[in-house]
Amino acid sequence: METKSGWPIALKYGLMLAFSNIAFNLLFYIINPNSMDGKFTFMGALQFILTAVVGIWILIMGTKIRRDQDLDGNITYGKSLGFMMQTSIPAALIISFYTYIFFAFIAPEFFEKMMEMQANQLAEKGMSDEEIEQTMSITKKFSNPLVMTIFGAFGVMFQMLIFSLIGSIFTKKEPKNID
Repeated sequence: METKSGWPIALKYGLMLAFSNIAFNLLFYIINPNSMDGKFTFMGALQFILTAVVGIWILIMGTKIRRDQDLDGNITYGKSLGFMMQTSIPAALIISFYTYIFFAFIAPEFFEKMMEMQANQLAEKGMSDEEIEQTMSITKKFSNPLVMTIFGAFGVMFQMLIFSLIGSIFTKKEPKNID
């Protein structure tokens, strides 16, 4: 029966998950600072694929250690999913904090570029200057580092849920019933 807390393992692998995600973000930002323009690029796809593969791998490795050391080598799909989400909580908090630092200090110009692109798109759709200005004033209220951090936290947790759903397929190991 499960007696040990899974938090030490979850924290260790959550930190690894967070810092790998941050490292990929910074690396790709350094390689191509204009990559955050909202357009699909090869580098953006590569960043997503690397982040996903490494993220799923870290979740799988942490869960296997939990399964084999603390749970006598058995874990159901549901418990695996739960542990991976437990691992994702500290990762999401750290990544969210990094998101705030990134948008507030590393790339504060991001919001100006985003607003400019959106205004151009609205103008291309044929909106009047008054309509564009009204839309942009509403958008500006939601375009700041704090709001991005809050929405980003939910986005990271959703991403980690997807990773966990996939990773749990590879870590589940049902106990064998001997009849």
